[in-house]
Amino acid sequence: MRSPLTPAGAAWRIAADVAIYRLRKREAGNLATSLTLGLALGLPWVDLGWRAAFGALLNLFVYLVNDVFDVSIDLAAPGRDTERTRFLAAHLPEAKALCVALAVALATAGALHSTGLLAAALINTAVILAYSGYLKHRPVADIASMGVWGVTMAMVGFPLESADGWRLAALLGLLSMVTEAVQVVRDEPSDRAAGVRTTAVVYGPRAASRVAKVTMLAAAAYAAVMIHPAGAVLAVGVLVALRPERASRSWDALRVLFGATWLALLWLRRA
Repeated sequence: MRSPLTPAGAAWRIAADVAIYRLRKREAGNLATSLTLGLALGLPWVDLGWRAAFGALLNLFVYLVNDVFDVSIDLAAPGRDTERTRFLAAHLPEAKALCVALAVALATAGALHSTGLLAAALINTAVILAYSGYLKHRPVADIASMGVWGVTMAMVGFPLESADGWRLAALLGLLSMVTEAVQVVRDEPSDRAAGVRTTAVVYGPRAASRVAKVTMLAAAAYAAVMIHPAGAVLAVGVLVALRPERASRSWDALRVLFGATWLALLWLRRA
């Protein structure tokens, strides 16, 4: 049932719901990694402020697009935020209009700032549409596409011509693949019930867990060789148990490991 809100009021509520829900789930960590990346590269404070605002808007956009594509699945999934999801389902025209408005705002802001941020806006729009509409429901492609997304979201934090920026962003892409593999393990029971064909559903949680651990080892090797030997500590992540019933806690543990290692690597490369 539609609420008595005006279209603008409904759009504001949808935006607030998306932001609050994702913050409660401790998501949008890419914004922190992008800004610390920019800080480590010595970008001016005014530039960092512009990139922070752009990154916050980009996160709102990509999560809203994902929610719009998944609204029917979320309505049927047990334990989801059903009031928020029902409101979104009842106001899909406003949500889709908001997606378009955010995409235009991002492209405009990116063009006003630099070619790099314009590219970040356009590429991430294409990536999130492909991922939400198709790739996240395809085994293997769901994890691989998150590797691409990890790199393209990191573009918020560095100029296109920065070789150091691209080298560090590649590590974020590998770590994004790990977290996606953990998430599909965590969501395997509900995804299986909903008929969503993720890597964990098609090949089983054990196979998805192996993908996560192999990718962690690849990330550790990459970090140690390309950034600093201390990056090898990422290999400790393979000791974290990855089973559906433990995956939420495991995800938190891995994010602590990844975040601490990321900050240490940024500091060590400047020391």
